[in-house]
Amino acid sequence: MDRRLWTGDYGLTKLTKMIGAQVLNYRIDSKIGEGGMGSVYLASHLQMRRKAAIKALHPNLVNNAQIRERFRNEAEAMASLKHPNIIDLYDFLETNQGLFLIMEYVDGNQLDDYIRSVTGPLSEERAVELFSKALDGFAYAHDRGIIHRDIKPSNLMIGSEGQVKILDFGIAKILNGANKGLTRTGSKMGTVLYMSPEQVKGQSVDRRSDIYSMGVTLFQILTGRPPYDEKTATEYEVYTQIVNSPLPRLRQFNPKVSERIQAVVDKATAKEPSARFQNALEFKQALLGITQQAQTNPGHQGYGATKLATSSPETVVRQPRPQNQRPQGQRPQNRRPASRRKSSGFNFLPLLIILLLGVLSYLVLWNPLKIKELEKVAYFSEEYQKTNTGSEEERTVKKTLSKLFDAVESHDFEKIKPFYQEKIEDYFGQKNITRDRDLRIAYEKSWKDIVQEERHDVDWDSLKYKSDEEGNHIVTFSFKYSYKSPPKEGEKEKVEWKSYKRKAEIRLNKDYLVYYQKGEF
Repeated sequence: MDRRLWTGDYGLTKLTKMIGAQVLNYRIDSKIGEGGMGSVYLASHLQMRRKAAIKALHPNLVNNAQIRERFRNEAEAMASLKHPNIIDLYDFLETNQGLFLIMEYVDGNQLDDYIRSVTGPLSEERAVELFSKALDGFAYAHDRGIIHRDIKPSNLMIGSEGQVKILDFGIAKILNGANKGLTRTGSKMGTVLYMSPEQVKGQSVDRRSDIYSMGVTLFQILTGRPPYDEKTATEYEVYTQIVNSPLPRLRQFNPKVSERIQAVVDKATAKEPSARFQNALEFKQALLGITQQAQTNPGHQGYGATKLATSSPETVVRQPRPQNQRPQGQRPQNRRPASRRKSSGFNFLPLLIILLLGVLSYLVLWNPLKIKELEKVAYFSEEYQKTNTGSEEERTVKKTLSKLFDAVESHDFEKIKPFYQEKIEDYFGQKNITRDRDLRIAYEKSWKDIVQEERHDVDWDSLKYKSDEEGNHIVTFSFKYSYKSPPKEGEKEKVEWKSYKRKAEIRLNKDYLVYYQKGEF
C-alpha cells in the first residue's frame, strides 16, 4: 500500500466522519479524545492486529502554518525518543488534507483522570513509585536535548498494567536543532497552571523548566488539585503567583504527607532555576531517598509510617531458653576479670597530626601565601572566587576558558584541540574553518613567528554571560595579554615581555566546545 490517506466515503471535512476511514495500514475504530487542535482515535492495524492511537489535526487548522509546524515538531521529537516511559511513534503522515501521528496505544487513564476518578490523591509511596518512572523518561529526553515544556498530569498516562507513559511533545523544544519560531525567546508555550516562572516571563528555558512543571505535577497527585485555583483566579493572578509566591503547603490539602516530600516539592518548584534540582535524575534520587528514610525509620510520621503492635502481659508467650545458653550480658562464673592496662599519659601524636592536616588544608584551600601553582586549585582563594561566581552554566564556562588558556600557554595543540568543535563557524573573521587542520596551522604559525611564551590574565569581574535558545553559551570579557617574542636570527634571546589589554567574545555550544571567537588573544 502506498503512503496515501484512504477515507472511503467519509472524507475529511468533519472529524466525526473519520470512523471507519483508513490511514496507511490502520482502520480508525473510535474516537478516544478531543482537544482544540484535533482528535485522537483508536485504530487497528489491518495485518498485525496491533492497536494504535492516531492523533489527527483538525481540518480547520490544516492550512495554519504555525500549527502544522508544531505538529511536525512533535513528530520530530517523538521519532528521536525510544524509551519504555515515553509513548512510541509508529509513523507520521502529512498530506494536503491532514496531518496524522500514529502512536503506541496504551489502555489506561491520564494521570489527572486517574487521580480524580480512580484513586484520589496518591499516597507518598504510590506517588514516588509512579513519578520515578516518569522522571526516567524525562531524564532520557533531556539527555537528548529535548525539553517537553508542557508537563502536566494529563500528559502522563497510567496504563492498566501500571506502566507510566509520557504524552504530547507538541511544543517540545529541541535544543540542538534549528531555531524554530515555535520555541523562540519571548513566547509562552504550555499550560498556565504548570508553567515555570521563566516560561511566564517569556525567557529562554532549559531542562530545569521541566523540573519545575514536574514539581507542580507532583503537588497535584499528592493533593488531588493544582496549587492554583483557575476557577476563581484570573490568568494574570496565576502568572503573578507563579513568579512571586511559593506553592501552598501540601498539608493544607492533604495532612498525611510528610515534611520530607514537602522539601522535595519546594526544591523542584524554586523560583530560581539554579535552586532547583538540576536534572531529573537528582529529582528521582531525592524521591527515592524518602523511601529509604522511611524504611530505616518506619515509625516516623509521614511516608511509610506504621503503627507498632502492642501486647499485654497475658498474651506474651516466653520461649524456653536452651540449657547451654546464658542470659545476655551475664558473665560466666569462675573467670578472672581482665587486668587493666596502666595509662602511659596523654598521647600528643593524633593531635599533632590533626594540627598539621589543618594547616595543610588551609594552605591548599585558601592559598594565603599566593603560591602561583595553587591559584587554580585553591577552592576558597581570591582567584577561585573570581572564576566561580554566577549560575552553574557560567561557572562551567569560566572553568572551561581558564583551562583553555592554560592549554594555549602550553603551546601544545593536542591539549588545545579538545576545547573546540570539529567545525568552527568563525575564528577571528575566518569562516567555517576545520579544527584539526586550519586551527592547528593558525596556532603553530603563531608560536613559530609571533610568540615564544604567552599569558592570559582574565578580568573575571568583566565577564558577561548569556545563553541563547539552542543552549549555547556566549561570553564577553576583558583580559591582559602578555607575550615574549621569539629571538630573531642572529640575536640573543629576548627576555622582555610585552602586555596589552584586550577584549574578546567567545561562544561555546551546549557541550561547552568553542565554535566562535572574536577579538584578539
